[in-house]
Amino acid sequence: MQRQYRTCSRLIFGALLLFLTVYLGYWVERAQTLPLLSAYCVFFAVYVWVLHRSSRDDRKFYAGLGIALRVVLLFSIPNLSDDFYRFLWDGRLAAQGIHPFAHPPAFFMENATTLRGITPVLFQKLNSPEYHTVYPPVCQAVFWLAVKLSPESIAGGVFILKFFLFACELGTLAVLAKFGEEKALPLVRVGYTPGQLPDNQPVVAYALNPLILLEITGNCHFEGAMLCFLLAGILALARRRIAWAALFWALATASKLLPLLFLPIVWTHLGWRAGFRFMALFAVFCVALFLPLLDPDVLTNMVGSLNLYFRQFAFNAGGYYVLRAIGKVFAPPTVDVGRTLGPILAAFVLIGVLVLAFWKRKNTIQVFHQKLLLASTLYLALATTVHPWYIAVPLGLGLLTSWRFPLVWTGAAFLSYSHYAAGGFQENYGLIALEYGLVLWAVWRELDTDFQRS
Repeated sequence: MQRQYRTCSRLIFGALLLFLTVYLGYWVERAQTLPLLSAYCVFFAVYVWVLHRSSRDDRKFYAGLGIALRVVLLFSIPNLSDDFYRFLWDGRLAAQGIHPFAHPPAFFMENATTLRGITPVLFQKLNSPEYHTVYPPVCQAVFWLAVKLSPESIAGGVFILKFFLFACELGTLAVLAKFGEEKALPLVRVGYTPGQLPDNQPVVAYALNPLILLEITGNCHFEGAMLCFLLAGILALARRRIAWAALFWALATASKLLPLLFLPIVWTHLGWRAGFRFMALFAVFCVALFLPLLDPDVLTNMVGSLNLYFRQFAFNAGGYYVLRAIGKVFAPPTVDVGRTLGPILAAFVLIGVLVLAFWKRKNTIQVFHQKLLLASTLYLALATTVHPWYIAVPLGLGLLTSWRFPLVWTGAAFLSYSHYAAGGFQENYGLIALEYGLVLWAVWRELDTDFQRS
């Protein structure tokens, strides 16, 4: 009887999650705020129920379901983000021997350049056509491959991009499974927290997380690639395979630059001698990977775009918005608080990471994972731009620890899509406050639980 009940519940939840995945991945549009958030809330509620109620025997089924849902999303055109158009634009330039970092897209339109696939139609779909690209070498290589294999078709190019990310997602699930299997690499005790999970559930927690499903495979964001390489590097570090760890860390950095932030924590965790070896190998691998970008003009363009990103763009930011509001009250009228605050907060994040790196706690794998999670959380808490898919990193790192507040964040971050209501763009500061309020509540609950247990 119990087996029949389990089979029936698996089928019901599997069918419901399949329907919600198809609806959110194929039908609903970003501007349809109420249907989008309503469906996501239902998806997240089912997800939490599965995590709390499923047993070890259910793990393979739900992990397989997560993979199947990713296969379903392979054939959709991203409907919540238009970044993929820039991916294909960069790939079309590279496929014709033009460096993607050489000129912003507007240059080609202003100079009436005739290039295959570089058309006014595609240009109109780009979200930042006046800025140079900021995507590192691994991303650019995949963009180039997508265009080479599908020169004319947007759908074909998107499928290839997604297939690469799908492979990365399988890698992430495999690494999480390894962490769960190896007795030498425990996932740490799990007490009562807002996102309490059984010890056997990190794979399922990642496989079925709706934000991960929709933003990585669904909407083609390369945080999935970065996280795969980053977790592989962490696993290699746990096994003291320094060369492999350095290679994976370099690949993660060449996918997104964020892993550079964690280097001080890695060095102090390994110790000075092993840490120096890791850093030297990491530098060699990075030079090899970033070799196409080492031209001075290319580096200047990339750094310029990153500088503008930190100074001029702001989206769904928590701490940044609070500090900006305070700054506008006390700063002189001649000071542009927004442009000044971004670099200051970046420096504060760097100082915070250095404090974490040299924080004198017992140097265990568990503490190392916690420091990485705290560093990524600090970065996002003070960042000027926090898109929902950015939460993939603290989620993946959090699944290596006993802390589960990133799970709450993956639910709350989706509220930021309310800013696109009715096809426009207007940030809803009340919902931003709600999002970060939920995250702070989850963090407080976990810290309070840890304090009571200590």
